[in-house]
Amino acid sequence: MGQRRNTRRSWNVIVVVTIGAALFAVAPYFLLDPAYSRVIIKTGSRMHFPLLLVHIFVSFIALVIGWIQFIDSLRARNPEVHRLIGRIYLGCVAIGAVTGVIVGMYTTSYIRQIAFLTLSALWLFTGWKGLHSASHRRFDEHRVWMVRNYAITLVASTARLITPICILIFVLGGRNTEGGGVEFVLGHVLEVNIWLGLVVNLLIAEWLIVRR
Repeated sequence: MGQRRNTRRSWNVIVVVTIGAALFAVAPYFLLDPAYSRVIIKTGSRMHFPLLLVHIFVSFIALVIGWIQFIDSLRARNPEVHRLIGRIYLGCVAIGAVTGVIVGMYTTSYIRQIAFLTLSALWLFTGWKGLHSASHRRFDEHRVWMVRNYAITLVASTARLITPICILIFVLGGRNTEGGGVEFVLGHVLEVNIWLGLVVNLLIAEWLIVRR
């Protein structure tokens, strides 16, 4: 009982922190104005910003509702609700992954472009594995793949949460030898924070799977 309470508290902390970080990142896009975009919008492309909005909002919905599917009591008492949430979640994942591929192609940085493409591919693959195992009633396998999938959903939040740590490592490592400002440091940090977030989240996911 004590272990279950600790697990529940841990989930609560993870949900609050990650949703808070995601809400902070999404907030400027509620204005629907490309001038407030934190992503550089490619000039001459009418589809870049609309696709970016779709990607951001469906990914945010997936992040907000994704954790609900791991509530054991809901799955046991209301399996219909569990299935409905799962379908909505995986629908958002599919849309978010496809638009993520397209938006990623607009990214000027090759490293970040490959990061977005990798995330989208893993997001689609783990989501498909989760759906496929559930349709064949292999529910233990289904849970494993959905844990991995949600870990990928949380990468955007994790990447932002670890950005200050990345900045600190960059500065303490003496890499700012050119005396650049904030933009110079962030330009380097944002090349790696997504990759680091992915590694951290997948390691935690595998630890949770093995622990269970």
